[in-house]
Amino acid sequence: MDLGRSPTVETKMRFGSARRAPRRVRRVPKTMSVLPPIIDSLPATESPEGDVLSEPFLATCRLVLPVFDRLGVAFSPAKSDVSGNIERLAKRAGSHPKLFDICLEEVAAGTQASNSGCCKGLLWLKRFLEFTMDLLRSLEEAPRTRPMKDCANDAYARRLKPYHGWISSGAFSVVMSFPPSRSDFVNSLGGEGAYADIKAVVDGFTPVLAKIHQFLVENALDDQTKV
Repeated sequence: MDLGRSPTVETKMRFGSARRAPRRVRRVPKTMSVLPPIIDSLPATESPEGDVLSEPFLATCRLVLPVFDRLGVAFSPAKSDVSGNIERLAKRAGSHPKLFDICLEEVAAGTQASNSGCCKGLLWLKRFLEFTMDLLRSLEEAPRTRPMKDCANDAYARRLKPYHGWISSGAFSVVMSFPPSRSDFVNSLGGEGAYADIKAVVDGFTPVLAKIHQFLVENALDDQTKV
């Protein structure tokens, strides 16, 4: 992972005119909540038999990506990691309707330890989604006054830090230093009314992630190696 890279901002000033051109005011479109589409997609992620379905699950994961946008530009590298793992799995999803079959094929071939394989892709996708769900849960829990930075740091300590070496951990600590304020983040998700949607997302997605975690553990795919 390459985290902590700050974007470069170049400011260009023009001189030579005694008269300043009038400023153009750009209208900012009203922010649409990113949570209802996630909620609507969740029932399709599992079959009636309880199997996690590849393409619907990955479609839901793509809908979570805008949440990283709401966390600010510092989280762009994390979003890139998540997106990369989604698309890695998506390349195999068409021929494997059940998500776990993608990994089981690698196990049968003895390639499950490959860092570029789908087993590692699913593992890290699961971990980042768990981080996201823990962050949202902390924001939604009463009394709803915890600072955003505290919620993010606690979620990171539980879900990602145990698997990060000192370089990745140091880079992510920089990311954790620049979250939006709690009010700004909640407002970007729809304001005070978003709390009900946050709870619905967390309650609906967490059992799916728990099922993925159980599968990875049972098949010795929960690699504890630090990166």
